[in-house]
Amino acid sequence: MIRTRYFAAAAAVLAAALLAAIYWPGLHGNFFFDDGPSITLADGVRLETLSSESLRQALASGGAGPSGRPVAQLSFALNHYFSGFNPFAFKATNLAIHFACGLLVLALSRRLLGTARPLAQQRNLLIASGAVTALWLLHPIQLLPVLHAVQRMTSLSAFFLLAALLLHIRGRESAGRVAAAWLLLAWTVFWPLSCLSKESGLLFPVFVLAWELLVRRNSVGHLDRFARGLMALTALLLAAGLAYALSARAQWLWAGYQLRPFSLTERLLTESRVLWFYLDLIVAPNLKAFGLYHDDFVVSTGLLTPWTTLPALLGLAGLALLAWWTRRRAPLVALGILWFLIGHALESTVLPLELVHEHRNYLPVLGILMVAGWALTLALERQGTHRRIGVMLAAAALGYSLLVTALRSHQFGEEVRRTQVEARNHPSSARAQHEAGVSLAGLPEAALRDSPTYALARTHYETAGKLDPNLKMSWLGLIHLSCQAGMPAKQADVDELARRLRQTPFAPGDTGVLYNLKEMSIAGSICLTRVETDAVFAAALANPGVSPGIQAMLHSWHADYLWLRERDLAAARRALSQSLALNPSNPSNRLKWAQLLMLSGEMAQARQLLESLRTGYFPAEERKTLDELLAALNMTAR
Repeated sequence: MIRTRYFAAAAAVLAAALLAAIYWPGLHGNFFFDDGPSITLADGVRLETLSSESLRQALASGGAGPSGRPVAQLSFALNHYFSGFNPFAFKATNLAIHFACGLLVLALSRRLLGTARPLAQQRNLLIASGAVTALWLLHPIQLLPVLHAVQRMTSLSAFFLLAALLLHIRGRESAGRVAAAWLLLAWTVFWPLSCLSKESGLLFPVFVLAWELLVRRNSVGHLDRFARGLMALTALLLAAGLAYALSARAQWLWAGYQLRPFSLTERLLTESRVLWFYLDLIVAPNLKAFGLYHDDFVVSTGLLTPWTTLPALLGLAGLALLAWWTRRRAPLVALGILWFLIGHALESTVLPLELVHEHRNYLPVLGILMVAGWALTLALERQGTHRRIGVMLAAAALGYSLLVTALRSHQFGEEVRRTQVEARNHPSSARAQHEAGVSLAGLPEAALRDSPTYALARTHYETAGKLDPNLKMSWLGLIHLSCQAGMPAKQADVDELARRLRQTPFAPGDTGVLYNLKEMSIAGSICLTRVETDAVFAAALANPGVSPGIQAMLHSWHADYLWLRERDLAAARRALSQSLALNPSNPSNRLKWAQLLMLSGEMAQARQLLESLRTGYFPAEERKTLDELLAALNMTAR
């Protein structure tokens, strides 16, 4: 026993060292994609003290999902507290969480394989569960939850879900108060923590139900009262969720399809092919097929458009039938299939999310590896050729996964390299092309109009704009590229940006175009005239798809531009008054209005407004501004 523990500890240290070595190049990469909204641009994440108020602001700093994912946001804030916005520290923390998840995967796979093959030798079970864990840790499809900082939401939710499942299993295999304690801990502590890290934690009861029906039932020979109650509760929750989804109150949910280039039906048809794409990446990893962006994935508009849609649907039905057929013959195979499908039930079905993201496989991939682990256990129990083939295949899969992951990690270690490889591997991805242009535009040589870097950056921007007729940010990139090269912005680029803002669907990310335009104008890094800038804001405000809330935001940013760049206080007040008319209670805009009142010499009104604001909640920077204004008027902050 002691010797086994020493061996296990040594193996864990070796695995951690290997994992760190493979991911080391990628840990030196930068923040990218949607790291901004939840991390670098989230005021509450800028944790400076561990006061209760600061921690409360950190928990409330998120905007992702219905809950804001407060547990993940708190972890980001603690990262900032100890290391600032150092990307290496964020990614290293993600790697530590990934390794911790791997330890839970080892414990779970060891228990599941032992239940499925109770007569197998312990050595064989340890080898098989170790292989499953190593593949799960080193598989290239697991890279983004480590090196994409914000995807800690995914890995943290998975950590708590796996812990909850292990505690549930422990509780079900115990008796009396001990069993109740384990179950209580699983369902009232770790499950909520999983849900508050990311909504995928909501799938925990379904994973538990699959284990109860397929593993425990085959082990004990029947469904007990607890399992039947869980079945009833799950069915009730699903029915309640369906009833809500079909009610008028859920219109906010389905409204997301108005911002997508596909319908609900098209999404469901496409996701059938997406799942097979994921399976292909898992079973036969192709370095060129991986990527941060998959907006080049063709949408299914019918059963035969493209023709692979119908076979994909039939194939999924076949997987479900295989799970049913093996539920008693090989329950771990059935569980593995269902684990994969359950893991995608939230993000790959009806919700109006983007179609393809590799990080969605972080937990589902374990289902496929469970089946592989079961097959390896069978091979190890035999002597001769079967055993050798099983060991060779496992070693080859592990070695190949290690190689592909190492190559991807190297790619993600430097921003220009990362984005250029993405653009080369996904030439039809507008996002990949745009990001490649952004990374090149940030190089010093991009400021030289005759340099190859300038020309290539412009090509990437133009390609992105052609690939996505609704994309707007690339046209702002073209304008900025001209300006930093010392040339006036091309009128055709300005006109196209305004046209797209006015006439094409206004996606949530399109607000970033106006925000960046405002920020660059104030910084003096863009050369648009006031007439051109006003026209761009007017175009966005004229878009019929822009909600009143977004209009209020755009008017406020326009006021910032007019005040801080053009020094036109009268025009800034007119723009800000339009914002306040749409959203009169916005504290940030009211604070801004007080500043404009003071600059206009209207001290009495400014004093009255500041008095009403002094007890309100403001992010740290705005609170500092408020305190400075109060001090300037001899109104001591309370």
